[in-house]
Amino acid sequence: MGVLGKIENLIPGPMIQRNRRILVTLFAILSAVFILSSYFFPYWKFTLIAPQYPQGLRVQVYLSKLKGDVSELDILNHYIGMKKMEEAAQFERKIALFGIIVLSLFSLFFLFSGRKGAIFFVLPSLAFPLIFIGDLFFWMYRFGHELDPNAPIKITPFTPKILGEGIVAQFKTYATFGLGFYLAILGFIFVFLAFVLRIGVCNACPVKEKCSVFCPNLPKWPGKPEEFERAGMKEKALILRQQKVN
Repeated sequence: MGVLGKIENLIPGPMIQRNRRILVTLFAILSAVFILSSYFFPYWKFTLIAPQYPQGLRVQVYLSKLKGDVSELDILNHYIGMKKMEEAAQFERKIALFGIIVLSLFSLFFLFSGRKGAIFFVLPSLAFPLIFIGDLFFWMYRFGHELDPNAPIKITPFTPKILGEGIVAQFKTYATFGLGFYLAILGFIFVFLAFVLRIGVCNACPVKEKCSVFCPNLPKWPGKPEEFERAGMKEKALILRQQKVN
């Protein structure tokens, strides 16, 4: 909490709790929107330049499908004994939509998490891009090392680069992350900002010590005794007034 407190202090200007709560809500919703939108855009893009394809072959990898010059690239890969690209990550593609929906809901459920549970609604958004990179590397490694020994062209097993330029035999490759991946990163950034702002909201709450995994009052709970009273929460207003007196 000391580190998070320092991060919160970097946020310029004093904010009343109402504005802070509005930003927490807005950032959490934006996080869910960006994560869900990422499903419709490529997460990874790959270009191969070959003598017979001087303009290059391009493939876009989405969470649930492949697009681009997939068939042509499979033909070239066949000569070095590599499997067809459609054979990779079949299980991951089947559950991709379900996973993205759940991840988006986590960002929304963050609004109702208590102090003890807030971090658990943030971590999945952080873990997801890292899991994608790890899974991509896993399949690239397998495809580059499980080559057919009876292939027409014999090459040394290799791991295609997942980022930047690479060379495979006489072919040049270039790989980069796609818009979908960057949208997922933005989703994490927004939910993290919401989490940092949420620290101030929770620290000002008069019932923070009784908070558990879920909070029934955020983002609606007021930050002043008068607001508590107008909301019909007289006991919480009394607690807050007593804290100010002490």
